[in-house]
Amino acid sequence: MLEKVVMDKLEEELSKYLDSYVEWILKVGNYILSSGGKRLRPILVLTFSKLLKGENEDRDYPLAVAMEYLHTASLLHDDVVDGAETRRGKIAANRVFGNDTTVLTGDYMYANALYLFSTYGDIDMIRNVSDAVKKMSEGQLLELKKIGDIDMTFEEYFQILEGKTAVLFGSCCYVGASLGGASQEQKESAYKYGLNIGLAFQLIDDLLDYTANEEKLGKPVCNDLREGKITYPLLSILKQLEKKEVDFIKTVLRDINPDKEHIEKIKNMVKEKGGFEKTFIKAKELVNKAINELDNFPRNEYLNQLENLAKYIVERDF
Repeated sequence: MLEKVVMDKLEEELSKYLDSYVEWILKVGNYILSSGGKRLRPILVLTFSKLLKGENEDRDYPLAVAMEYLHTASLLHDDVVDGAETRRGKIAANRVFGNDTTVLTGDYMYANALYLFSTYGDIDMIRNVSDAVKKMSEGQLLELKKIGDIDMTFEEYFQILEGKTAVLFGSCCYVGASLGGASQEQKESAYKYGLNIGLAFQLIDDLLDYTANEEKLGKPVCNDLREGKITYPLLSILKQLEKKEVDFIKTVLRDINPDKEHIEKIKNMVKEKGGFEKTFIKAKELVNKAINELDNFPRNEYLNQLENLAKYIVERDF
């Protein structure tokens, strides 16, 4: 991770650019930003920039902030779509401030991020980030349409993962490399690194939804199953099941208010058939692909940090 002084400055900048005269935007924005989070996306921007030039300059911070704003905006919108009760161990913003205020604050944060890119970025970065935001919307919509669909393919699942999580990781790395003066080949390698750790990150999120400590996770476990979402742990074992088991799962996934015992039965089924191990192995494979992309960069302490960050993706427990 980055030095404490860099992280402290990042936190200051996150508040600095949330500067609307509308009080509710500040309240909602600060509510979710103050709830913490890993700050992986801005860390990736700042680390890739330092990897190539050895330090962070003033221009790096507003663009790192912009990427966290894009992530935060997507969280605000997701919680409204999902009807979320909690986020990062706190009551979800939509439950505190209402859906309309939460959605509009998310819109403001998207717009603010684009403003920061128009001020501190360049057209190449804007093109890459705009494409990522477009794919994020596509991923979220595809996920919504696939709720309860037991026939979802692995290809569709990874399309969802790429859109909802991985493209933003990729863009963070691309922007950071651009800030560091990277060649086009290096920018593309940075993007692939981010894309692969983003896929791995979401796979581990999907695994933790089954296995994590609820208090550490900051939201109920098996929440995806309750919402009818089919993720890799379940998807990976479907072909091993008998028709009656698949039919049972289909019924539970389509139930608006599934029985707790039914959810537990599916969880045990996934565990017994090796779904947890399969998910971890796939995530590890993607992390190794990400680390291989770093061969196009100079070996220094920041490269070591990026390797360690990739490994942390699969080692975390929340």
